[in-house]
Amino acid sequence: MYKYFKHQNIPNKCAKCVIIDFRSDSDTIHNLNELGIDVIPTIPVHCIQNAVCGHADMMLHHIGENRFIAAPEAYTYYKSVLPDSEVIQGSKQLSPDYPNDIAYNCAVFGDYVICSTAYTANELLKEYRNKTIINVKQGYAKCSTCIVSENAVITADEGIAAECRKHGIDVLKIVPGYIELPEMNYGFIGGSTGLISNDVLAINGELKTHPDGESIRNFCRSHGVNVYELKKGLIKDIGSIMAIF
Repeated sequence: MYKYFKHQNIPNKCAKCVIIDFRSDSDTIHNLNELGIDVIPTIPVHCIQNAVCGHADMMLHHIGENRFIAAPEAYTYYKSVLPDSEVIQGSKQLSPDYPNDIAYNCAVFGDYVICSTAYTANELLKEYRNKTIINVKQGYAKCSTCIVSENAVITADEGIAAECRKHGIDVLKIVPGYIELPEMNYGFIGGSTGLISNDVLAINGELKTHPDGESIRNFCRSHGVNVYELKKGLIKDIGSIMAIF
């Protein structure tokens, strides 16, 4: 029996398994394996743009414990590869044009849910009706939000930063850009990171390549979290590092 994390995005112990983009660098996968972490690759979902067709945060949402909501196009795959899980098929189909690609892209941490409610799948909104929903204009909410703790996030998005601060959440606002996402102008900090234990944030690249790299490291340290770099060179957006158990 697999022991899935009770709370999504914030593991209570060292992860043994993560889901990441099937195109992730070999160094990223190797370094996760060296930490004793198995990698489940995503499946390409060709009904959204190629740049993000393998991003877990576009097609799959971990509700917590062994429960997941998957986009219809990815449902069969995740039902088959997630052991002892309950995978719910979402009702919203994905398509390439924004905002029709963001139905499952919401950031959940502690008592909060960040999303663009008008375009989020009803299954997610129903699931989180008892949490504080922070409605933002930025539809790529999970991509844009690096979760550091139950009350701390990093983002380059002004709207997300402002709304989070209204709710008393500690926010590090960083400059946009300096994160690689092939076929796009740049990627996002949330899509480049993920907690792999309660006190380790994995980042897919080197902090020194980002102008706010030291601020990111210090902000994480102030919340009792260390940063682990998974590969050399530029930080690269791979659609979040989703630790599940």
